[in-house]
Order: sequence, then C-alpha cells, then structure tokens
Amino acid sequence: MLNRIRRWPLRTRLGTLVTALCACAMAATAFAWVVSGDAAVIVTVELAGLTGVAVVSTAVVRRELRPLERAADTADAIAAGEFGQRLTVAATGPATEVGRLAEALNGMLEQIQSALSARERSEERMRQFVADASHELRTPLQSLRGYAELYQRGALPDTAAVDEAVDRMLSEIRRMTRLVESLLTLARFDEEDEADLEPVDLSRIARDSCRDAAAVEPERLFLPDIEAGVVVLGDEAQLRSLLANLLGNVRMHTPSGAPCHVEVRTAGDEALLRVEDEGPGIPGDAVAHVFDRFYRADKGRSRARGGSGLGLAIVAAVSELHGGRIRLDSAPGRGTRVDVILPLPHRPAREAL
Repeated sequence: MLNRIRRWPLRTRLGTLVTALCACAMAATAFAWVVSGDAAVIVTVELAGLTGVAVVSTAVVRRELRPLERAADTADAIAAGEFGQRLTVAATGPATEVGRLAEALNGMLEQIQSALSARERSEERMRQFVADASHELRTPLQSLRGYAELYQRGALPDTAAVDEAVDRMLSEIRRMTRLVESLLTLARFDEEDEADLEPVDLSRIARDSCRDAAAVEPERLFLPDIEAGVVVLGDEAQLRSLLANLLGNVRMHTPSGAPCHVEVRTAGDEALLRVEDEGPGIPGDAVAHVFDRFYRADKGRSRARGGSGLGLAIVAAVSELHGGRIRLDSAPGRGTRVDVILPLPHRPAREAL
C-alpha cells in the first residue's frame, strides 16, 4: 500500500497528506472542545495541530524535492563537462513527475552525448583525411620542385637530361591529377544524398570493362561469367568507375599472371557483381580497413606502385549511393573476392505476373 501511494503524482500525494493532517488537526480541536470546553485548551490544541501540519508538510515537501536538488547538482556537473553523468531515479520514481523528468533528461543526454561522439569522430576523420591528402600531394610537388630547381640552376647537363626531367615531371603531374580527380569524386559523393538513378545494363558495363582491362594488361587472363540483360537502377558513369577501380586494384596488387574472374548475375531481387583474383590476398588485420580512404595494406609499398589508397573507397561510396552493399573475402595466399550487391529495379505488378 505504501509503495502504491509513493507512486502517486507529487501533487496528489502532497494534497492528500495536507488534507489528512488538516482533518486530524480539526478532529483534535473538536475533541478538545467536547472534552474540556476550556478556550485555552482548545486554542492550544488548535495551534499544536496547525504547527504539526506545517512541520510535517515542510518535511515531506523537502524530502520529495530532494531528487530535484540532486538533478540540479547533476546538471551542474554536466554543464562543467562531465557528460557521462546521469540522473538517478528511485525504484518507485518513474511514475512521478520527478521520475519522468529524470528519464526524459537522461534520454536527451544520451542523444547529446551520441551526437558529440559522432562529431568528434567526424572531425577526427576529417583531420586524418586532410593529413593524408596533404601527404599524398606533397610527394609529387616536391619532385616537381626538385626538377624545376635543377633546370633553373643549369644542373641538367644536356638535352637528354632535360627530356628525362620533363618526363618525370609529367609523370608526377599525371599522378597528382589522378589523385585530385579521385578526391573530387569522393567529395561529390559526400555531398550527394542519393544518385540520379536510371536503368543501366550492368552486363554491358562489365563486358566493356573487361575489354578495357584486357587492352591495358594483355598478359593477364580475364575470365568473364556475365549473365545477359542484368539491369539495375544506377548512374552509368559511377558504375563504370566502380568496376574500373576494382579491376585497377587487381592490376595494382596482383602479379600479371594471376587470372581475374568477373561475374555478373541476378540473385533473387538483387544483382551480384563479383571481381575475384588469384593473387596473394590481403592480410587479416587489413581486411576491415581496405575501404578506408588512403589506406594501404602494405605500408612499405611505394606510391608509384601501390596507388593512392582511394580506389576501394570510391567503390564503397558508389555502392552506398546506389543502395548496395559490399562483401569482401580474402586471406593471404588464396586471392581476393569482392562482391558488390545492388538492388534490382522493382517491376510493375502486371509485368511481374
């Protein structure tokens, strides 16, 4: 019974208590009036009753408002930067105004802390991204500056040396251009909430990409297994970029003699695009990070041979914009398989029948 009463709203409990105390005081006064009839006794009893009402009411109100004082102390601690603090609610508290207030504030604090944590993670990723981009751009810029200073000082002895320096400068310019284009591509993907999708023949894109890759690397064996007429909703240029980056990743990180399998097929209401190689595979500790920007599994690999670390990041961004998902299966010594799973367009009900 006591626990049930404690679960009543504060205004109900205080109103009931004051009413009961006043009734007791009035009953005591009436009893003194009937028993003694002495005015002094009646006044004394009445004053004692009113004093008791005031004292008990004050004590109860202070006890009931104590959680609010603790809530104020907790709020002060949170304002001072202790974001892990939470308001405590007694076992009987949730049904009361103070309990509901504490639960609401705790929920709000959880959301605020989550938002702050997300912002900190975002800022950390941005700082890392800027640092990586600066590092990647610094190397070709230093090369360009070095060759330009050699030419300016007349340190290039003959025309052949000048031609070699110009060739190296052009090579660095091309690499820096590819890097900047990749960065711009990722920046555009970050700004787009969703791609401008239209029906695209994924089978045709896969066949064209295999032919292009074979022209660039004729010594590699490409083994396409492409189901005809697989159509998805997508942006053709972005999907070509996705496949080009997957095949470029195979070219960059596997021996030229390692075959590459390219598969396109439907699986239920989804389309599967699979690129699988028979190369050395990816180390286990790197599998979870290969789609991060500027990540390289082999830290010792040169940038000229290892790329900028943005290709698979573009693959992940394109897949996300198309509402797809990626599966990666790789281990040292048994190659790498990347599955890009895209939703098929919904057919009208009449066509489906």
